[in-house]
Amino acid sequence: MKFSKKEEYLRQKDKKLKKVIDKNGHIKFRPVKENQFDTLVGIIISQFISTKAADSIFSKIKENFDSEYLNEKHFQKLNIKNIKDLGLSTNKAKSIKQLSDLYLDNQFGDLTKLSKSELNEKLLSVFGVGPWSVNMFEIFCLGKLNVFSSKDAGLRLAMNNYGLIRQGSEWINYDNYADKWFPYKTIACLHLWKTVD
Repeated sequence: MKFSKKEEYLRQKDKKLKKVIDKNGHIKFRPVKENQFDTLVGIIISQFISTKAADSIFSKIKENFDSEYLNEKHFQKLNIKNIKDLGLSTNKAKSIKQLSDLYLDNQFGDLTKLSKSELNEKLLSVFGVGPWSVNMFEIFCLGKLNVFSSKDAGLRLAMNNYGLIRQGSEWINYDNYADKWFPYKTIACLHLWKTVD
């Protein structure tokens, strides 16, 4: 079986993770730098729910606008209740409305050009966007290779399932364990997510 150099590195570094990677086979990492608004909306939708549920809601919203990618103009004339009626919680509707307003006011440009601290400041200023959402953006849009978030329930579950960390452990234990995957924590995350999706 062909693995990438990064996967090979992780297989050598961590015997328990090796089992996960061997079971999954090679996973292609394909971050998407375009359509950043669409990516952010997808991340907001995914907060606190399963990937399957999030994908289903995201698809329905895109169908509703008959668009492959969402942009800020889709939400321009909608209020929070209208957005909520697309299948979202009030908080997520508020986040998406605020995000679309920021884009419409040209407060948000190409986020790939920002430094880490600028990106944090920008994204965390949006209602309902926390450190987990920033991490997801760093992975799926910016393609950062060394990102891990113990705030991700799926990652914690996968690490429990494969005996990397005992269930019910402090979150810091997950972060500490992930340090052994440096500098390819993101690749480890992709493999762990695949086991729970």
